[in-house]
Amino acid sequence: MASRKKKTECVEPGRVQELEIALEEEKSLSRARNVLLESNIRELNDVYQTLNEKLKALRNRDERIKGFEAQLVRANKLSALGELAGSIAHEIKNPLISIQGFAKRITKANDLEKARRYSHFIDQEAGRLTNVLLKLLDFSRMDEPKMEETELGSLVDDTLLFMEHHLTRFKNVSIDIVRSSGPVKVVIDRIHIQQALVNLINNAAQAMPHGGTVRISTGVEDVFGFIDVTDEGIGIDDETIEKIFEPFFTTKPKGEGTGLGLSLSKRLLEANGGTITVKTKPGEGSTFKLLIPLKSEWQGVRK
Repeated sequence: MASRKKKTECVEPGRVQELEIALEEEKSLSRARNVLLESNIRELNDVYQTLNEKLKALRNRDERIKGFEAQLVRANKLSALGELAGSIAHEIKNPLISIQGFAKRITKANDLEKARRYSHFIDQEAGRLTNVLLKLLDFSRMDEPKMEETELGSLVDDTLLFMEHHLTRFKNVSIDIVRSSGPVKVVIDRIHIQQALVNLINNAAQAMPHGGTVRISTGVEDVFGFIDVTDEGIGIDDETIEKIFEPFFTTKPKGEGTGLGLSLSKRLLEANGGTITVKTKPGEGSTFKLLIPLKSEWQGVRK
């Protein structure tokens, strides 16, 4: 028994030393892990700070881009207004001439009945003039989008009110309207869609240098109301059609186009829950389709 006890006592100090060494190694490993962990945490903090700064920069850039887009929309709208100035002047001139003429007749009228009749005509023409000016003010407003129920046929009529005379500068270009059998009601910012429509009608007329008919159709397709603008022009080739909605892309001669019309029109449609599609064939004309959710669909999305 005594010999066994001595043998155990001799072994135990060595075992203790091994355990102490193992413990020191574990402590060293633990310290190394802590150092590595702290280094990783510092590195992650640095990455977080860098990413946070980049995120702020991206947000600032996004705000600037939105600001530029708003400026481009305004610039394009003002450009369209400039192009339509002749039509607007024509629409205002006619009522003014009538008012002036009937006013002169009143001064020469021999009886009260004639004076009343002339004053009625003056009132009628003044109302027409007021209507034109109100539509012009609506078209030129630059405020935030205003969603309202709109019938697409009446929107087309109001847009052509300003464009009819303007389109006479294109030789042998006529407008043909194909109306839907029933009302096509949508909820949109009316001015946004008018702006897109003005761009498409102008493009259609310019696509027919030798004249032709621009056909404007309204109707319903699935859950969308649509406005089709069809020309009899030169059409668009496959290479070009891939780029037509890109900002600043244009096939027009230098000085005759900014390349913003179609890209901004697409954005305006998308802001109203819609889109633009195009069907075309070189030499056989093009049809641009404005697709806008019908009133019932828009309400379903908004609920």
